[in-house]
Amino acid sequence: FFFFFQAEDGIRDPLWSRGLGDVYKRQVILMKFGYYIICFFLIAQSLLLASASENNPFYVDPSSVKKDGYKWTMKLINRHARTMKDTADREIKAADVTIEGVDVNVLNVKIAEFGQSRWEAPIEFPESGKQYKRELVENMGFQFTNDPFGFNIVDPDSDDTVVEMSQAKDSSLQFFDKYLEIGLWYPGRRIYGLGERTAGDFQLCTEHENCTYTLWGKDVGCPYDDGNGGGKSAYGQEPFYMIYLPSSKLFIGVFLLNSNDQDALIFKPQGGNSRVVHKMIGGIFNFYFFYPKKADVIMKKYHELVGRPYIAPFWSLGYHQCRYGWNTLDKVKEVVAKLEEKDIPLEVVWADIDYMMEFADFTVDPVRYKGLGAFVKDLHKKRIKYVPIIDAGLKYNETDKYFLLGEQNNCFIKSAFTKKTLIGKVWPGAAVFLSWYAPFSTDIWHEGLKDLYELVEFDGIWLDMNEIANFCRGECPPSDTEEGFQYRRMLRESVDDKDPHDPKEFDDLYYKPGGDPTDKTVSLTGYENSTNDFEDKTRKQFNTHSLWGLYEAKATHKFFTDKLKRRPFVLTRSNFPGSGLYASKWLGDNYSNWGYLRYSIVGMYNFQMFGIPLVGSDMCGFGGDTTEELCLRWMQLGSFYPFTRNHNAINAKDQEPYVWESVAIASRNALRQKYSILWYYYTKLYEVSLIGGALVRPLFWEYPEDENTFATAKTSFLIGPSVLIAPVIEEGAKTKTVYLPNQNWYSLQDFTKVLEYVPKKEVGANITLPAEFDYVNVLIRGGSIITYQDALRAKVRRTDQLKALQTELVVAPDNMGQAYGTFITDEGDSLKPIENQRYRYLAFNFGMTFQALFVTVVHDYDAKPYPCEEFSKVTILNAEKYAKVTQGCILGRSKQKIPITGSYDSMKKIITFGKPTKNIYLKDIEHINFDRSCDEQNNQH
Repeated sequence: FFFFFQAEDGIRDPLWSRGLGDVYKRQVILMKFGYYIICFFLIAQSLLLASASENNPFYVDPSSVKKDGYKWTMKLINRHARTMKDTADREIKAADVTIEGVDVNVLNVKIAEFGQSRWEAPIEFPESGKQYKRELVENMGFQFTNDPFGFNIVDPDSDDTVVEMSQAKDSSLQFFDKYLEIGLWYPGRRIYGLGERTAGDFQLCTEHENCTYTLWGKDVGCPYDDGNGGGKSAYGQEPFYMIYLPSSKLFIGVFLLNSNDQDALIFKPQGGNSRVVHKMIGGIFNFYFFYPKKADVIMKKYHELVGRPYIAPFWSLGYHQCRYGWNTLDKVKEVVAKLEEKDIPLEVVWADIDYMMEFADFTVDPVRYKGLGAFVKDLHKKRIKYVPIIDAGLKYNETDKYFLLGEQNNCFIKSAFTKKTLIGKVWPGAAVFLSWYAPFSTDIWHEGLKDLYELVEFDGIWLDMNEIANFCRGECPPSDTEEGFQYRRMLRESVDDKDPHDPKEFDDLYYKPGGDPTDKTVSLTGYENSTNDFEDKTRKQFNTHSLWGLYEAKATHKFFTDKLKRRPFVLTRSNFPGSGLYASKWLGDNYSNWGYLRYSIVGMYNFQMFGIPLVGSDMCGFGGDTTEELCLRWMQLGSFYPFTRNHNAINAKDQEPYVWESVAIASRNALRQKYSILWYYYTKLYEVSLIGGALVRPLFWEYPEDENTFATAKTSFLIGPSVLIAPVIEEGAKTKTVYLPNQNWYSLQDFTKVLEYVPKKEVGANITLPAEFDYVNVLIRGGSIITYQDALRAKVRRTDQLKALQTELVVAPDNMGQAYGTFITDEGDSLKPIENQRYRYLAFNFGMTFQALFVTVVHDYDAKPYPCEEFSKVTILNAEKYAKVTQGCILGRSKQKIPITGSYDSMKKIITFGKPTKNIYLKDIEHINFDRSCDEQNNQH
């Protein structure tokens, strides 16, 4: 302004009259122009600042920051409270932030509305999650900025930033009543998890640069989800994922505890980073960040938080046969007889809804399934189990026992329109749904299960349609009467619309994850509470929808433990974090094609992360017609699922394994291959229940330093750390190519070495294996000791036969000549064996240098050991060192010495020590020497 006005004065200066006026005139014009430029930039800057304020509304109130050791708190202020455009959604004015070091490697960051109660997913963390060792926040690398608010998490071990939330960087914090958004940056591009989804790649977002994954339980039939467009979520909601950090070869874990409908958007810009944007329509931001560790360690910490999986009965690892479309009991008897005739192992017979009377829960059709109770007792005499299906919806009938009990005790989800019980529609027609928040709902459920058990002494329960699924959208008129007409009018739907719903509350949502959260479920305005207080807007299906299946599984699990006093076996379709505490899982209604055969491998990995290790897909496919080759290969693959069940739809062709002779032979052999290492399966399943982690693993979880292992996740998988399954998954395949990391690897088929460790080599090699029809390629990782029983030679049909077979120890040395393994046994179906400490846990250590195998009793109990726990023999692979050894010695814990004989096979380069002169249980062995006889044994151990 000074120069501007000085220039104006210059115009009137006497110099003007001296011929210098033009100079001054030009000076004025230039100064005015400069003034306008400065004004423009000042205005532009103010507009940018205003825009920044608009896009980055939250800042920290400095006076609110409290750093109290294990917990920091602060208050966020919104610069402006506004209404979302084109909606009536209000913006949150202020928010509370809580940062808590819940464990040395787990940080909780929670952002909730200040001064107002909002819906929070009410997960009841188990005792294991409460036993975390709390950590000071200042030691956990948490850093935050005041204005705009943002935070970083720096790994204390490496000083690398592993999580970044920055409003300034990407305007990534929005908090409205029904729209929440937050963006997080990670220094890695390989992301795994987020479910439930069906996909060909375990890694998220490999087919597109940017992807959207919807997390919302739906009855949708396993749509293929490549992240293109969202809306393809399946039956469960699992907001947990891991990111691989290439700089450290470790993983970080992220758990968003929120049960509302949500999308996770993944962006992969140029460079090595990725950004995940979470968009939700309710609840709060409640993140748990798991600091960089190996994948298995991250999962163990996550399972410790949400609940480690329950230990399923030993028999659940056997072969299960099911079919939707066994319309009569005679058909079931025929199937069982044919499986027995073909010598195909059979552990469990399942019942789909065919057995019910008019598809109503807790009933048996008195005509088509007359004599079912007696038939199941006959199955039990043959040591075959029986598991029936139960659906979520109870039949709407004013004379029905369970409907009356629910009405009398106010136990059903209520309609926001009629103020009465909400009516939906599933298999029995009009149906109602229990509210698990009502005090007597579990009692009514148990009453129904008790009534069914009196008719049929089942061994497990299959929970279906529990998302909750609904054949109409929202609510259903009870009939086509005048009452039904008025009901439809109240719902603002056409009288001709058979699927009325209530879109009023959700039509104006600013954001709809996956397109439409109201599709194929009950009205989201339905209330879960046990009173008629319809002003309680937190306990409605809008918030609780994805929790229904979790609470149903919990109630069913409790029936087995409290009423039957038996170890539960519960199979669920819907799931939420914590479901593994109560139930196992199958991958839903898949299809009979080669793609879905392959997708099942990825599905197993996902549920290991989510804490449900006993998982598998419907072998040979549920929907559509299978083929002989497809079913044969699927029976081979599925025999090695933790949960092994053949099941198909009502209109599909028969696909029981006896339908084709080739499939019968392949199934018989593959199942017995699995049964030969079933104690190994059970041991690893038990360890997951004890400490968390994964039963089924991709190779890169064990070898993240080998870049080549990431590409193998779709084609082969580990059971535990030691056994690799390499199934044929391509039509017409004559061979199977498998990539193996640099280690000794051995064939379980004949114990020969298939790959030898190469010193100083960072990568492994591809090997080619035969694609046989009569066995599956199963490999043992060097450094392992596994328990083995020859179930093929023994022609095992039932898993309980394995308790009577002696167990062989197979020692597969690594490149250092060392090996390690474990062995857990219990009664197999006893109630709460872990809580009651009723199991036996042995650990084995082998070393070529000291030429001995040591046995450690990790845990013991007072039950007499089974024959399978008796020492029979030890086979050492890659044993050229022992070529001339003929005698070994067992040294017992009571100092007894038992001679054993060694027999060397020069072709396979293995040696077997067996034929002890005296029987001894494995738990009573201190160690076994392989380099001297008992006569030569000295007192040095």
